[in-house]
Amino acid sequence: MSPATNTGQGLSRSISSLALVFGDERNRGTLRSALDSQGFASAAFDSVQTLWESMSSGRHYDALIACADKGWSQRRWANLRTMVKLPILVVVSRDALELAATFDEDSLNGERIEFATAPVDGAELAMRLRLLHTRRQGGHVPSAEEDLIWGSFHFKRAARVVLVDGVEVRLQPREFEVACILFQNLGKVVARTEIEERLFDRPSSPGSRVLDVHVTRVRRKLGLGPEKGIRLLTIYGVGYRLVALNPSP
Repeated sequence: MSPATNTGQGLSRSISSLALVFGDERNRGTLRSALDSQGFASAAFDSVQTLWESMSSGRHYDALIACADKGWSQRRWANLRTMVKLPILVVVSRDALELAATFDEDSLNGERIEFATAPVDGAELAMRLRLLHTRRQGGHVPSAEEDLIWGSFHFKRAARVVLVDGVEVRLQPREFEVACILFQNLGKVVARTEIEERLFDRPSSPGSRVLDVHVTRVRRKLGLGPEKGIRLLTIYGVGYRLVALNPSP
């Protein structure tokens, strides 16, 4: 389950079969393991041609995950979009982040295209696939005032209340904002500057520990640890990452 909605079993009823293309065998294997953890079936292909042959033989796929690494090219991208009319999640490897600048505006804003940065865990993959499916169906994307739910955590954002295992936990306003930001970005690294700008409308002064204090209190009050199936990591000099340790029930 990802924030605000079921992502594993719920989404697998609408997206049940995925194709992975490009990238090396190790990267595709890592992604397939993450998808397995969320209940998705997947098949891997090293080229558009082998994917096309599979589809031509009668295999059906609901969405496509494209691994964008150092071997990526605009020719690959053009061939993929020409031959395969499926929703596409592009997973860009960290050693090829400059590729993001090569995508045209139609790709970046397309309803059938979503992006993520590797390494990416199963919870984030499921969330990105849900967004793809929602946009494809012309459905509803939760607003900032709607409830945010993951496992035993229930954030009632309109009332600014959080329940853990059904019990209200009292958070100060900025602690509540920090927690919501982290759960909204489950599996992703969130930069300190991004959180500070949302909390204070500007980055804090060098050496300030105000944000660290808020994060420490959120971790303690919500009990973010293995017993809750989730862990909050500090990425020193960068920011924070909330990681699901197992699929949410």
